[in-house]
Amino acid sequence: MEALKKHLSPQQLVALMQSRGLVVSDKESAEKALQSINYYRLSGYLHNFKVSGSDRYETGLTWEKLLRIYNFDRRLTRILLFALEDIEETLKTRLSLTLTNSHPEDPEIYLRPIIYRKYEPYIKFVSFFEREIDNNKKQPFVKHHLENYGGHFPMWVAVELFTMGNIHALFENLIGKYQKALAALYETGPQQLSSWIENLTYTRNHLAHYMRVYNLNFGRSPMKCKKHSKYMLSTNMIFDQIYVIACMYSDADEWNNFVLPEIEQLLDEYTPDITLAGLGFQSDWQRILHRD
Repeated sequence: MEALKKHLSPQQLVALMQSRGLVVSDKESAEKALQSINYYRLSGYLHNFKVSGSDRYETGLTWEKLLRIYNFDRRLTRILLFALEDIEETLKTRLSLTLTNSHPEDPEIYLRPIIYRKYEPYIKFVSFFEREIDNNKKQPFVKHHLENYGGHFPMWVAVELFTMGNIHALFENLIGKYQKALAALYETGPQQLSSWIENLTYTRNHLAHYMRVYNLNFGRSPMKCKKHSKYMLSTNMIFDQIYVIACMYSDADEWNNFVLPEIEQLLDEYTPDITLAGLGFQSDWQRILHRD
């Protein structure tokens, strides 16, 4: 077992990067930045600039370029989190409507074992939901239902306590007709939708912790769908996830006229510092991501 590395001050960290070939024209500015940016996170962007078999960086790599790649990642993360917020809210709404439209007389249908395949995952879900009620009992809408409805929550209220991970687990355990009904709203099949939700849950959590995206292999890719066949490759990079985000985004016009131009503008601005390959983007990525 290797010994843990010892603490280094911002001054020592800048010196370390310089010793490995990073060009730092303004040491004071770099040292100040490292009081706000965790070096361990920043160093992730350096891996792809290392000369094979050594700790040295490629000739000409500058602190300014490194910082711009870091800032590009931050801004791309904000755009994607905005889009994922829409997807999560829409998914909750469509899940609620799928079940309650089928059982309009039972607002708590999500708590009935008859809609699920297996009992054990169902019990696990109920346990989770009860725990979430307790954890959020001071939230006004939770408190209201505890005090006025004896702790009973209709589906359209309950979904506000669901996470993407909970939605995936619930969807996986639904009987087939409900899975198919929800998947049809996204013009795909149950297996594909399950894979999409699972992948975007991972991506959302990754982005929410502001972890690196650029030049990162996620080690996963959402399942492909013949009805969404503009992109059928698997790079395991962020583009695979962005394509599914485009497919699941609730408003095609908003995606085409707001989100997509934001991505395009960002890529244009940082063209000197990043590559499309570092994101898994294809040369015709605008066509692929445009909603028809």
